[in-house]
Amino acid sequence: MKEPWDWDEADVLRLIADQVQEGLTIEYKECDALQKSEGKKTEISKDVSAFANSAGGAIVYGMKENRHVPTEIDVGFDPNDISKEWLEQVINSRIHRRIDGVRINQVQLSGPKAGKVVYAVSVPQSVRAPHMASDKRFYKRFNFESVPMEEYEVRDVSRRLVAPDLHLAVRLPELGAPLQVTSGLSQSFAIEILVDNSSPAPADFALISFYIDAGMNASCHRGSNPDNAVDYMGKSIPVCSHVIEWRGSLRLPIWKGSRFRLTATSVSLPANGHQCYVFWQIQAPMMNRKQGITALQISDKRAVISDAQGAWKLQKDVTVGV
Repeated sequence: MKEPWDWDEADVLRLIADQVQEGLTIEYKECDALQKSEGKKTEISKDVSAFANSAGGAIVYGMKENRHVPTEIDVGFDPNDISKEWLEQVINSRIHRRIDGVRINQVQLSGPKAGKVVYAVSVPQSVRAPHMASDKRFYKRFNFESVPMEEYEVRDVSRRLVAPDLHLAVRLPELGAPLQVTSGLSQSFAIEILVDNSSPAPADFALISFYIDAGMNASCHRGSNPDNAVDYMGKSIPVCSHVIEWRGSLRLPIWKGSRFRLTATSVSLPANGHQCYVFWQIQAPMMNRKQGITALQISDKRAVISDAQGAWKLQKDVTVGV
């Protein structure tokens, strides 16, 4: 999918069609979130600063949601009333320090809503964090909302210039045709697992662990037989374990903006829309241990990827070379 600053109406509608759930890096706001009252301006500063203080992401103003899943475009904004320039001025004047690189995309609507717009606000993860909202507090993204940061979190974020910020990503190929379904499973398709760095500080060393849900019927390097299990949302999920030691003497450093492929594997997903997961954990010098979850599922015979929320725990420690 295109970057938020390049979205048009079709891309916004695709968020609805693909049921892209709110999470760490995307949030949906109805039209009443952008008003000229002091309270609403403060809420804007909280939400935008929280993304900058966390992993960055996009806020879509003018989208209705139900249980964190987008359902329809709201009535839209009159750009002569709530303008792109007004929103930009609120963000720049209400957040300190000022966030570099915020992009506001004014998305034109068509049909009965012609002349109205929605706004996709793209917020980068900031290397100049922490950023303070207009209520004199610092915020972060947590699950589906913006919440105040603890004192130690403010100190940790301020170290972004000296500590790497590594993240694991799962990339899907561009699948032109709908996936075929046989015996309740989709046809096999390839996924790539990559690592990237959002901080100016390079990572020469890292311990990268990821655990592929056995429900994906993945062709793991050692076969598809699970060798461990993860406790998540009250369930024990069998997984295939992978642990990679990234050593600077053997590999290039992980610089900001670089993306390295860790592995590629073929998977099949349940055709009933059941979510399967890739659980991951990264440790590196100067960086606090980071965990995350990527969810994959079939929706309308297409593979959909999203960030999942919540804590997970490996049932036992393993050391597995890849």
